[in-house]
Amino acid sequence: MFSNIEKNKWLQAVSYLLMGTMLMVTHIDNARAKIHKKEPVSNTSSGNTQNSSVDIMDLSVLPAIKGNVKQYLPTPYGNLGGLLLNDGTQIMFSTMFGEAVKTFVRPGQEVTIRGLKARHLPLLQAFLIENQKGLTVQEDSPEAGFSPVPITGPDLFVQGQISQLLHNLQGQVMGVVLKDGTVVYIRPSDIGKLGFDLQPGVSLFVRGMGSFTSMGKALQARLIGQTKDRMVELLQINAPPFGAPAGSPAYDYIPQ
Repeated sequence: MFSNIEKNKWLQAVSYLLMGTMLMVTHIDNARAKIHKKEPVSNTSSGNTQNSSVDIMDLSVLPAIKGNVKQYLPTPYGNLGGLLLNDGTQIMFSTMFGEAVKTFVRPGQEVTIRGLKARHLPLLQAFLIENQKGLTVQEDSPEAGFSPVPITGPDLFVQGQISQLLHNLQGQVMGVVLKDGTVVYIRPSDIGKLGFDLQPGVSLFVRGMGSFTSMGKALQARLIGQTKDRMVELLQINAPPFGAPAGSPAYDYIPQ
């Protein structure tokens, strides 16, 4: 017969063995739980797309408009922020979306655009654009909110007559397009400082920071007036804007 000491040692050994077995089983179960079989991703979109991401939202329910592209609407920083159609409809989208749009849509081409239409303005926020070849590109990161790309250099000076007003998504006037296609951006908060109304046909003299690329000329008004010798100086923020937060979709964005 075993002594009490031997019995205690035997029971202790059995307990350790059971605990070790339980820990091993738990570890194996956890390891199995972390193993996932990667299934192939199927593209749910119909037709050819320029996007590699899977289309999650059904954009076919959004209003669609068709028209001919009159010109690009570049930003003062050299990005593409919209299109202007021949019928005067202003198309807006993010500058990241613009990087894709400019690769397959050209002025003079027919397009079909789906997005959110303004109630009382010729304005549409685009989420999907189809070109005349049937290729489509879809806005897949409208939340990115890219910061403007800081640039340096001498001011641009332009003059001409207003062809059309431009509006932001709040319905406020945010700039104009001149008859030669130049895009002039004016902060909505500065519109009341001009001392005159912005209307088609009004002559403008404008100086400000901008860009002149293959997409056209665009500038942010710093001095503006109806004559060259009577120009109003608008508030300028010389410090470059804050960059995108680390880890956000815009953080690693490099404009082309």
